[in-house]
Amino acid sequence: MALTSAVANAAAAAAAAGAGKKAAQVQLQAELNTDEEWNKFLLREGLLVVDVYTEWCGPCIGMVGNLKKIKVELGGDNLHLAVAKSDTIECLKRFIKRSEPTWMFIASGQLLNVVFGADAPRLTRTIEQELRNEELAKKGELQRPQRAPHELTPPEQEVANAQEKLQQERAAREAAAVEAARLARREARATRLEAHFADICPVLMMPHAQKMLRKISDTLEQNGLMVADKCPLLLGKDGAKRLALEDPELNSAAAVGVLSERPALTLLLKKMAEKEGNIIELTRRALCGDSDDEESVKKSLYEELKVDSIPGVFVPVDRHQRAAALDVLFPKMVSALVEPPAPVEAPHVAVVFGAWQRRAVINACAEAAAGRVLRCGFFADADVSQPRLLCKTLEQYDERVEKDYCETIVLMIAMGLAEPELAESDAIFPSGLPPELTALGPLHVSADTVEGAVECARFFPPGYNAPEKTHKARAKKKRKKRHETKDDGGESTEAPPPADATEQEATETTPSDAEPDAEPDDQPDEDSEDATADKATSPPPN
Repeated sequence: MALTSAVANAAAAAAAAGAGKKAAQVQLQAELNTDEEWNKFLLREGLLVVDVYTEWCGPCIGMVGNLKKIKVELGGDNLHLAVAKSDTIECLKRFIKRSEPTWMFIASGQLLNVVFGADAPRLTRTIEQELRNEELAKKGELQRPQRAPHELTPPEQEVANAQEKLQQERAAREAAAVEAARLARREARATRLEAHFADICPVLMMPHAQKMLRKISDTLEQNGLMVADKCPLLLGKDGAKRLALEDPELNSAAAVGVLSERPALTLLLKKMAEKEGNIIELTRRALCGDSDDEESVKKSLYEELKVDSIPGVFVPVDRHQRAAALDVLFPKMVSALVEPPAPVEAPHVAVVFGAWQRRAVINACAEAAAGRVLRCGFFADADVSQPRLLCKTLEQYDERVEKDYCETIVLMIAMGLAEPELAESDAIFPSGLPPELTALGPLHVSADTVEGAVECARFFPPGYNAPEKTHKARAKKKRKKRHETKDDGGESTEAPPPADATEQEATETTPSDAEPDAEPDDQPDEDSEDATADKATSPPPN
């Protein structure tokens, strides 16, 4: 019994020692998920090495073994390790968008250094150097830098300045491209409408100015202009905003509210037969006092009809504003002669993923990027310069028998609204790609919307979204029997076909009786050989 008892006690002691050793290993690296845990960890004495990570990326697992080895062999109680989640700790918010490993070195509540990347030799050298510096600091032989953990280190500041400069250049480039496209659209529309409406000028009278219609008509006649047509019009909110873009004085909440809720009066002006000159200039001279004579400016109807900073009339200043006003004020008249303007396309980029991620990508788009996916397609590889289209839909891609790791799914993602000045504030979405898509690790993302327009034009050329023509299977025609008769001379002649032959042939050739094609299964059976042979259903091998 004594021997058995001794063996049992020894086994228990060994188990306790093992459990204690295991517990000590677990405590080698603390996990920080809240501001309270973070602040408490900063109070520890010695060198603190923190692996900062994001929820969608995770901590650097590959370095855990090296860090624990360094702690046991070099640091001891003077080195403390931790992993910190930047998504939930306010001090670490600046690291949320980073996907590479981030290491922070902290002592006495001050940020000493920040190292990026999973470079094990460099990280080891940095830890050794900071441990030596910590020993010198404790002896009073070295002054630690005074920098709070939320502040940037000098290398970080340099990178931040460079990134900010790059962002400013990209923003300026994108803004210039948007403005150039807007001017090109206005010029094209003005040129198109000028062929039909060069001798007319639209004018809008605000609700409070309509009582002065007689005076306005008399003034126009005195200047060789006549009212060819007039009609009341309720612009609505969209029309009011579009017109406000043309006149800064109409671009106010009060003016937009009036035009949205109360009918205005639209006038269509023409020149009298004997009058010469540009009709837009003549109209503005008559109503707005556009003249070198200062006295005429003071007496203009435009100033007389203004009430509470809201103008009484709108008169286009040039052919571009005339075209825009015609589209807003006289849409039926314009559409009878000219096709409507092409819809404005939102600024966009091309985003490329591996085709094996297709379901995760589509789910992320449905959840986080709803309405932002302008086009989508499957391509043979990730070549941006010369893309090769495989198919356009997920169903078509799933029907393909052979798939490969190099195949990709490409999205055309809107990075802003097509016409943000016309949108409601709640319709404007944050800039940049949705984090749900970024977390999937795209193979390629356009540098900016200017480059994105070029790349998307290669992936999705004009007419890409046009419905594909379906070819119906033609039924085989039945051979008609030849009816022969003999005339009196003994020669055979072909009898004409029966009267209903044409109807019968038409009935026989209609494809409605043909059997429909069997629909293939959307997903192969997981246990089948086809499912295991599909190379695009799982990540490529390392």
